Amino acid sequence: MNTPTPAAADWAAVRRCFDEAVALPAAERAAYLDALTLRPDMMAELRSLLAHHPDETDAADGEPLLARAIAEGVATSLSRDGERFGAWAVVRSIGSGGMGEVYEARRADGSFEGRAAIKVIKRGMDSDAVLQRFAQERQALARLHHPHIAQLFDAGLSADGLPYFVMEFIDGQPIDAAARERPVEARLALFLQLADAVSHAHRNLLVHRDLKPGNVLVTQDGQVKLLDFGIAKALDPADGAGNDSTLGAARPFTPNYASPEQVRAEPVGTATDVYSLGILLYVMLTGVRPTGRNATTAADAARAVLEEAPTRPSSLPGDVVPDATWPATRRRLEGDLDNIVLKALEKERERRYSSVEAFAADVRRFLAGHPVQARAASPWYVASKFIRRHRGAVAASAAAVLALAVGLGATAWQAHEARVARDEATARLADIRAITRDLVGKFGDAVTYLPGGMKVKADLLEQTLTTLDRLARSPDRDPALLSQVAITYARLAELQGQDQQLTLGQPDAAKVNADKAIAIANQVLPSQRGDWQLASYTARAHNTLARLFRGQGRTRDGLKEIDAAAAVLEQADLSRAEPLGKLSVPAEQAGLLIMRAQLTEQLAVRKEASLDEALGFFDRAAAVQQRLAAQRPLLGELDAGGRPEEPKAYAQVLQQLAVIHGGKSRGYQHAGLWPQALTEAQEAVRFAREAVAFNPEPTLWKDTLAVESNNLALSLLQLQKYPEALDAATLSLATARELIAADGPKSRWTVKQSQVRLQLGRALAGVGKSAEAATVFDEAIAGFNAALPAIENPLQKADMQGLLAQAQAERGKLPAASVPRRSATR
Repeated sequence: MNTPTPAAADWAAVRRCFDEAVALPAAERAAYLDALTLRPDMMAELRSLLAHHPDETDAADGEPLLARAIAEGVATSLSRDGERFGAWAVVRSIGSGGMGEVYEARRADGSFEGRAAIKVIKRGMDSDAVLQRFAQERQALARLHHPHIAQLFDAGLSADGLPYFVMEFIDGQPIDAAARERPVEARLALFLQLADAVSHAHRNLLVHRDLKPGNVLVTQDGQVKLLDFGIAKALDPADGAGNDSTLGAARPFTPNYASPEQVRAEPVGTATDVYSLGILLYVMLTGVRPTGRNATTAADAARAVLEEAPTRPSSLPGDVVPDATWPATRRRLEGDLDNIVLKALEKERERRYSSVEAFAADVRRFLAGHPVQARAASPWYVASKFIRRHRGAVAASAAAVLALAVGLGATAWQAHEARVARDEATARLADIRAITRDLVGKFGDAVTYLPGGMKVKADLLEQTLTTLDRLARSPDRDPALLSQVAITYARLAELQGQDQQLTLGQPDAAKVNADKAIAIANQVLPSQRGDWQLASYTARAHNTLARLFRGQGRTRDGLKEIDAAAAVLEQADLSRAEPLGKLSVPAEQAGLLIMRAQLTEQLAVRKEASLDEALGFFDRAAAVQQRLAAQRPLLGELDAGGRPEEPKAYAQVLQQLAVIHGGKSRGYQHAGLWPQALTEAQEAVRFAREAVAFNPEPTLWKDTLAVESNNLALSLLQLQKYPEALDAATLSLATARELIAADGPKSRWTVKQSQVRLQLGRALAGVGKSAEAATVFDEAIAGFNAALPAIENPLQKADMQGLLAQAQAERGKLPAASVPRRSATR
């Protein structure tokens, strides 16, 4: 059964006693508790806090403040056995950490058999810092999908209001224990599984910061599982070694597995995990820690991290190593493995491996018998590696081959140095690609789901731009690197300049960044014809400019940008492109046709072009999208290779088809061909609904649905189909409100919802609901009046003034007897 939680008024007394107990020597705490006269529920709470709170003064590894037996007794009294957490029921307690309790659970709703681990924040540990750490662990796990990282299943609040999450249950042992009876090669294989998991986290912009044996389990079939992202820090690549804002001044870590920068409370990064991985590999190979082996307190352990030089693994005496086969193991460690481990354990971050991938690559080189980067190589060293890999050939003529190997070794080492430089350049380019893909290319929609998402987006873009400007001005003019810089500028311009929901509405900044993207791309396109991404994003930068010019009424300038974009795509070499490239470039060409059609339609309205010409471009774009839609299996494969939160490829095709039919509908509307306009508007809404149904999360699909359902309402009203118009306008307004809720007051629908209310009011009036229509018209008029002062674009201002006049005229048509007074709108 659960022990009752003390009332809020009693917490001050519990906290005071807790602080007093913490200040006492360990031997005096039990007597202190016995002397207290607290109520049973308050005493139980105090014992729970003490039993699970790590003692940072008396235990280097974070032992509880109470004796182990007392801690176990308290855990028993606070059992949650049988308690439900969503669809899961607790089976037993399996552990406790500094911030939470962990339980084994089984699926209890009958949908399927399942086993899981539930982590629940501890009673009393409800400070803002702890809640923030708990939320961070949930968010970190939700972003990670890797075979060697424990998977998140569910999350929520318990019946007593405590946050919890349900994750994959791992039945295994700590990685140091699992490595103990294995040969060196098998230990390294376990380490490489772990390195892959940490590298995946880094690619997802997360640093673990608490890598230790208890957080890395090995299952019976030898699979490594990384746990506990409770103090993970989201990385900002544009920030470099920026602020460590995870917990303000409080930076939790485990001293025996912490890096020097953690002990000094300095900013952390991927190098922090490299250091902790170095400690883990050291422990896996030797059974002991590299520093602080005699430390008895957390302070001693932390001091050792800063002051002690790690002992060379193969130099450890046999009496400190718990390995019965130590003499043989020691010989295996001498040389390369010594150097690999010690390079990861450098006190200075810049002297460690540049990444976890580089660390793992050196381990793989060792296993393959190749020279490793961690050793200061000499011709003799390279020659010795050659001989070990080719013992049979060398034995036939040892002296001659050795002499040859020495000469070849020097040459081989020069080639090795060139390969290292090339690999480092490749790694650097991969980092830039990761920024483009993960930070810039993918956060645009996903960040909208967060509270204040648009503000986060704006701040992140600003920081990214600072880094990109520095990269663009650097003396390194590598074409591949410049290609990635151009791609990123193009994406930023899109996010700033589109007239849809997922943008920042910064047209001036969008033009600056689009121009930068095009200028850099033009420098490298001649030598990068096979880079389909560069071609695609260069075209998109031109398309962004065309969209901006369309909004300014500069239609001819917009068409010039579309011509330039089409030329870039036509010159792209797709002969070696992967399937994504062979799909993406045609999709971009279809997008250019849509923009060309919209610009031509703008000319048709001004009697400078024919509507048929615009409709022809829309039809050509539709044909491309239909061909893409027919490749549904390939689109599914592309989606399967992406992250769950990424927009689905098939939904993108559906959304583009909605835009195409919506564009045709508006063309027919301008020509006064309302039946044709209605048919196309209905198709547009059908495709938009299908996109949302297929892939509900991205708000771009909902933005399209709001636009096209409003356009459908307009066509239905013109044909006096008022009930259907009411349904369409209601759908549009409901979708608009959902978008405003997702993005806040800065959503473009904060203003555009007034346009929807105009159609809704007309539909209500058409079905005889004049009083409701009057209220809706008043809301529309108030919205237009509030928005007009902030509009600088003269065309947009004129459009809104026209809409305001129409809303006022429609309000004036309502029967006077049924219309409420509207003093608030005058």
